[in-house]
Amino acid sequence: MSNQATSTATFELHVTDRLKLRGKVRVLEDGKAKPVVVLAHGFRGFQDWGFWPEVAERLAAAGYYAVTFDYSRITAWEEGLEEPAVAAASTVSQDLIDLSVLFQALHASRLPLSAEADASRTTLLGHSRSGGSAVIYASEQPSQVVAVVIWNGGASPVHDLSSPDLTPVQRAVALDQQAHAERFAVGRRFVQLQQPALIVQGDRDREALLDFVNGLKEAAPHQTYVFVPNGDHTFGVAHPLEGATPELEAAYAATLDFLDERFRSETGRTAQGA
Repeated sequence: MSNQATSTATFELHVTDRLKLRGKVRVLEDGKAKPVVVLAHGFRGFQDWGFWPEVAERLAAAGYYAVTFDYSRITAWEEGLEEPAVAAASTVSQDLIDLSVLFQALHASRLPLSAEADASRTTLLGHSRSGGSAVIYASEQPSQVVAVVIWNGGASPVHDLSSPDLTPVQRAVALDQQAHAERFAVGRRFVQLQQPALIVQGDRDREALLDFVNGLKEAAPHQTYVFVPNGDHTFGVAHPLEGATPELEAAYAATLDFLDERFRSETGRTAQGA
Protein backbone atom coordinates (compact mmCIF):
# COMPACT_ATOMS: atom_id res chain seq x y z
CA MET A 1 0.00 0.00 0.00
CA SER A 2 1.27 3.47 -0.88
CA ASN A 3 2.33 5.88 1.86
CA GLN A 4 1.12 8.79 -0.27
CA ALA A 5 -1.66 10.88 1.27
CA THR A 6 -5.07 10.66 -0.32
CA SER A 7 -6.83 13.66 -1.84
CA THR A 8 -10.45 14.61 -1.11
CA ALA A 9 -12.68 16.74 -3.33
CA THR A 10 -16.37 17.61 -2.99
CA PHE A 11 -19.09 17.76 -5.64
CA GLU A 12 -22.73 18.74 -6.07
CA LEU A 13 -25.07 17.37 -8.73
CA HIS A 14 -28.56 18.65 -9.50
CA VAL A 15 -31.22 15.96 -9.75
CA THR A 16 -34.11 18.38 -10.33
CA ASP A 17 -34.45 22.12 -9.84
CA ARG A 18 -35.06 21.42 -6.13
CA LEU A 19 -33.21 18.17 -5.42
CA LYS A 20 -29.46 17.67 -5.44
CA LEU A 21 -26.76 15.23 -4.45
CA ARG A 22 -23.68 16.24 -2.49
CA GLY A 23 -20.67 14.02 -2.31
CA LYS A 24 -16.96 13.49 -1.87
CA VAL A 25 -14.27 11.72 -3.85
CA ARG A 26 -11.21 10.27 -2.12
CA VAL A 27 -8.28 8.97 -4.13
CA LEU A 28 -4.51 8.71 -4.38
CA GLU A 29 -3.48 11.13 -7.11
CA ASP A 30 -0.87 9.29 -9.14
CA GLY A 31 -2.20 9.78 -12.66
CA LYS A 32 -3.45 6.19 -12.98
CA ALA A 33 -7.11 5.37 -13.63
CA LYS A 34 -8.36 3.25 -10.73
CA PRO A 35 -11.33 0.97 -10.09
CA VAL A 36 -14.24 2.92 -8.62
CA VAL A 37 -16.23 2.08 -5.49
CA VAL A 38 -19.47 4.00 -4.96
CA LEU A 39 -20.53 3.86 -1.30
CA ALA A 40 -24.29 4.25 -0.74
CA HIS A 41 -25.48 4.94 2.81
CA GLY A 42 -28.58 3.43 4.37
CA PHE A 43 -32.01 4.94 4.92
CA ARG A 44 -31.13 6.46 8.31
CA GLY A 45 -27.57 7.31 7.35
CA PHE A 46 -25.69 9.97 5.41
CA GLN A 47 -22.30 10.12 3.74
CA ASP A 48 -20.45 11.27 6.87
CA TRP A 49 -22.27 8.94 9.25
CA GLY A 50 -20.19 6.69 11.48
CA PHE A 51 -17.95 4.40 9.45
CA TRP A 52 -18.35 5.90 5.97
CA PRO A 53 -15.46 8.43 6.02
CA GLU A 54 -13.14 5.80 7.50
CA VAL A 55 -14.13 3.15 4.98
CA ALA A 56 -13.85 5.56 2.04
CA GLU A 57 -10.44 6.76 3.21
CA ARG A 58 -9.17 3.19 3.54
CA LEU A 59 -10.43 2.23 0.10
CA ALA A 60 -8.75 5.29 -1.42
CA ALA A 61 -5.47 4.43 0.30
CA ALA A 62 -5.82 0.87 -1.02
CA GLY A 63 -5.87 2.06 -4.62
CA TYR A 64 -9.54 2.72 -5.34
CA TYR A 65 -11.44 5.84 -6.41
CA ALA A 66 -13.90 6.04 -3.51
CA VAL A 67 -17.13 8.01 -3.89
CA THR A 68 -19.48 8.87 -1.01
CA PHE A 69 -22.64 10.94 -1.39
CA ASP A 70 -25.84 12.07 0.30
CA TYR A 71 -29.07 10.96 -1.34
CA SER A 72 -31.34 13.83 -2.35
CA ARG A 73 -33.64 13.18 0.62
CA ILE A 74 -30.76 14.28 2.88
CA THR A 75 -30.16 17.55 1.08
CA ALA A 76 -33.94 18.15 0.83
CA TRP A 77 -34.18 17.89 4.61
CA GLU A 78 -31.03 19.97 5.18
CA GLU A 79 -32.34 22.74 2.97
CA GLY A 80 -35.70 22.84 4.70
CA LEU A 81 -37.97 21.64 1.89
CA GLU A 82 -41.55 21.05 2.93
CA GLU A 83 -42.49 17.68 4.41
CA PRO A 84 -44.26 16.30 1.29
CA ALA A 85 -41.17 17.03 -0.81
CA VAL A 86 -38.88 15.30 1.69
CA ALA A 87 -41.26 12.33 1.82
CA ALA A 88 -41.33 12.04 -1.97
CA ALA A 89 -37.53 12.16 -2.04
CA SER A 90 -37.32 9.30 0.48
CA THR A 91 -38.59 6.51 -1.78
CA VAL A 92 -36.62 3.69 -3.37
CA SER A 93 -37.64 5.10 -6.76
CA GLN A 94 -35.85 8.33 -5.88
CA ASP A 95 -32.81 6.36 -4.69
CA LEU A 96 -32.59 4.84 -8.16
CA ILE A 97 -32.95 8.24 -9.84
CA ASP A 98 -30.21 9.61 -7.60
CA LEU A 99 -27.91 6.71 -8.46
CA SER A 100 -28.59 7.27 -12.15
CA VAL A 101 -27.60 10.93 -11.87
CA LEU A 102 -24.44 10.01 -9.99
CA PHE A 103 -23.43 7.28 -12.45
CA GLN A 104 -24.10 9.53 -15.43
CA ALA A 105 -21.74 12.10 -13.94
CA LEU A 106 -19.14 9.42 -13.22
CA HIS A 107 -19.23 8.08 -16.78
CA ALA A 108 -19.17 11.61 -18.23
CA SER A 109 -16.04 12.41 -16.16
CA ARG A 110 -17.91 15.17 -14.31
CA LEU A 111 -16.87 14.06 -10.84
CA PRO A 112 -13.74 15.61 -9.27
CA LEU A 113 -10.32 14.12 -10.03
CA SER A 114 -11.93 12.14 -12.85
CA ALA A 115 -8.60 11.33 -14.48
CA GLU A 116 -7.99 9.01 -11.52
CA ALA A 117 -11.17 6.99 -12.18
CA ASP A 118 -11.89 4.12 -14.55
CA ALA A 119 -15.68 4.17 -14.62
CA SER A 120 -15.76 0.90 -16.60
CA ARG A 121 -14.65 -0.88 -13.39
CA THR A 122 -17.19 0.33 -10.87
CA THR A 123 -18.45 -1.50 -7.79
CA LEU A 124 -21.61 -0.33 -6.02
CA LEU A 125 -21.58 -0.92 -2.25
CA GLY A 126 -24.86 -0.36 -0.40
CA HIS A 127 -25.66 -0.58 3.31
CA SER A 128 -29.07 -1.46 4.72
CA ARG A 129 -31.83 -0.24 2.35
CA SER A 130 -29.19 0.77 -0.18
CA GLY A 131 -28.23 -2.88 -0.45
CA GLY A 132 -31.56 -3.46 -2.16
CA SER A 133 -31.27 -0.28 -4.22
CA ALA A 134 -27.80 -1.41 -5.32
CA VAL A 135 -29.12 -4.77 -6.51
CA ILE A 136 -31.98 -3.16 -8.43
CA TYR A 137 -29.74 -0.56 -10.04
CA ALA A 138 -27.00 -3.06 -10.95
CA SER A 139 -29.53 -5.45 -12.48
CA GLU A 140 -30.95 -2.64 -14.61
CA GLN A 141 -27.58 -1.11 -15.53
CA PRO A 142 -25.10 -4.00 -15.91
CA SER A 143 -22.87 -1.92 -18.18
CA GLN A 144 -22.36 0.64 -15.39
CA VAL A 145 -21.83 -1.68 -12.41
CA VAL A 146 -19.37 -4.57 -12.64
CA ALA A 147 -19.71 -5.81 -9.04
CA VAL A 148 -22.06 -5.37 -6.08
CA VAL A 149 -21.37 -5.39 -2.35
CA ILE A 150 -24.16 -5.41 0.24
CA TRP A 151 -23.59 -4.63 3.90
CA ASN A 152 -26.47 -5.81 6.11
CA GLY A 153 -29.17 -5.16 3.57
CA GLY A 154 -31.09 -6.19 0.51
CA ALA A 155 -34.60 -6.75 1.80
CA SER A 156 -37.25 -4.35 0.50
CA PRO A 157 -38.83 -1.91 2.99
CA VAL A 158 -42.15 -3.06 4.43
CA HIS A 159 -44.78 -0.71 5.90
CA ASP A 160 -48.45 -1.52 6.53
CA LEU A 161 -50.45 1.06 4.58
CA SER A 162 -53.49 0.36 6.74
CA SER A 163 -51.68 1.63 9.82
CA PRO A 164 -52.84 5.09 10.97
CA ASP A 165 -49.47 5.70 12.60
CA LEU A 166 -47.35 5.91 9.46
CA THR A 167 -45.33 9.08 9.06
CA PRO A 168 -45.51 10.91 5.71
CA VAL A 169 -42.13 9.41 4.80
CA GLN A 170 -43.19 5.88 5.72
CA ARG A 171 -46.42 6.26 3.74
CA ALA A 172 -44.54 7.55 0.68
CA VAL A 173 -42.10 4.64 0.87
CA ALA A 174 -44.93 2.10 1.25
CA LEU A 175 -46.93 3.53 -1.67
CA ASP A 176 -43.81 3.48 -3.83
CA GLN A 177 -43.16 -0.14 -2.87
CA GLN A 178 -46.74 -1.09 -3.69
CA ALA A 179 -46.62 0.65 -7.07
CA HIS A 180 -43.34 -0.98 -8.08
CA ALA A 181 -43.49 -4.38 -6.40
CA GLU A 182 -42.20 -6.24 -9.45
CA ARG A 183 -39.32 -3.83 -10.04
CA PHE A 184 -38.36 -3.91 -6.35
CA ALA A 185 -38.32 -7.72 -6.05
CA VAL A 186 -34.77 -7.67 -4.70
CA GLY A 187 -34.51 -11.39 -4.01
CA ARG A 188 -35.45 -12.33 -7.57
CA ARG A 189 -33.18 -9.69 -9.03
CA PHE A 190 -30.26 -10.84 -6.89
CA VAL A 191 -30.64 -14.44 -8.02
CA GLN A 192 -30.61 -13.27 -11.66
CA LEU A 193 -27.77 -10.79 -11.16
CA GLN A 194 -25.11 -11.05 -13.89
CA GLN A 195 -22.35 -9.40 -11.87
CA PRO A 196 -20.38 -10.95 -9.01
CA ALA A 197 -21.80 -9.94 -5.64
CA LEU A 198 -20.71 -10.06 -2.03
CA ILE A 199 -23.08 -9.97 0.93
CA VAL A 200 -21.48 -9.10 4.27
CA GLN A 201 -24.01 -9.81 7.00
CA GLY A 202 -23.74 -9.36 10.76
CA ASP A 203 -25.06 -12.46 12.50
CA ARG A 204 -26.73 -10.39 15.24
CA ASP A 205 -28.80 -8.32 12.81
CA ARG A 206 -32.59 -8.57 12.85
CA GLU A 207 -33.99 -12.03 12.25
CA ALA A 208 -36.01 -11.13 9.14
CA LEU A 209 -32.90 -9.86 7.38
CA LEU A 210 -30.88 -12.92 8.38
CA ASP A 211 -33.62 -15.15 6.98
CA PHE A 212 -33.62 -13.11 3.76
CA VAL A 213 -29.85 -13.44 3.31
CA ASN A 214 -29.90 -17.15 4.11
CA GLY A 215 -32.57 -17.54 1.44
CA LEU A 216 -30.38 -15.74 -1.06
CA LYS A 217 -27.43 -17.96 -0.16
CA GLU A 218 -29.51 -21.03 -0.92
CA ALA A 219 -30.97 -19.61 -4.15
CA ALA A 220 -27.72 -18.06 -5.46
CA PRO A 221 -24.85 -20.18 -4.11
CA HIS A 222 -22.51 -18.88 -6.82
CA GLN A 223 -22.30 -15.50 -5.10
CA THR A 224 -20.12 -14.73 -2.06
CA TYR A 225 -21.44 -14.53 1.50
CA VAL A 226 -19.59 -13.53 4.65
CA PHE A 227 -21.27 -13.62 8.07
CA VAL A 228 -19.63 -11.41 10.68
CA PRO A 229 -19.71 -12.88 14.21
CA ASN A 230 -21.36 -10.56 16.75
CA GLY A 231 -22.11 -8.04 13.99
CA ASP A 232 -25.25 -5.97 14.41
CA HIS A 233 -26.81 -3.76 11.73
CA THR A 234 -23.97 -1.20 11.90
CA PHE A 235 -21.18 -3.62 12.87
CA GLY A 236 -21.12 -2.16 16.36
CA VAL A 237 -20.46 1.38 15.13
CA ALA A 238 -22.32 4.46 16.34
CA HIS A 239 -22.15 8.08 15.22
CA PRO A 240 -19.80 9.80 15.62
CA LEU A 241 -17.22 7.08 15.05
CA GLU A 242 -15.10 6.39 18.12
CA GLY A 243 -12.89 3.88 16.38
CA ALA A 244 -13.28 0.82 14.21
CA THR A 245 -14.85 -2.19 15.91
CA PRO A 246 -13.70 -5.79 15.31
CA GLU A 247 -16.94 -6.33 13.41
CA LEU A 248 -16.31 -3.36 11.11
CA GLU A 249 -12.74 -4.56 10.57
CA ALA A 250 -14.10 -7.95 9.51
CA ALA A 251 -16.64 -6.39 7.14
CA TYR A 252 -14.01 -4.15 5.59
CA ALA A 253 -11.47 -6.97 5.22
CA ALA A 254 -14.04 -9.19 3.47
CA THR A 255 -14.94 -6.33 1.15
CA LEU A 256 -11.36 -5.48 0.29
CA ASP A 257 -10.59 -9.16 -0.40
CA PHE A 258 -13.58 -9.32 -2.75
CA LEU A 259 -12.51 -6.14 -4.57
CA ASP A 260 -8.85 -7.12 -4.77
CA GLU A 261 -9.71 -10.53 -6.17
CA ARG A 262 -11.24 -8.71 -9.15
CA PHE A 263 -8.97 -5.70 -9.43
CA ARG A 264 -5.67 -6.78 -7.82
CA SER A 265 -3.67 -6.56 -11.03
CA GLU A 266 -4.96 -3.04 -11.64
CA THR A 267 -4.30 -1.71 -8.14
CA GLY A 268 -0.95 -3.45 -7.81
CA ARG A 269 -1.90 -4.68 -4.37
CA THR A 270 -2.25 -7.96 -2.57
CA ALA A 271 -5.38 -8.80 -0.66
CA GLN A 272 -3.96 -7.94 2.75
CA GLY A 273 -6.22 -5.12 3.92
CA ALA A 274 -5.55 -1.44 4.31
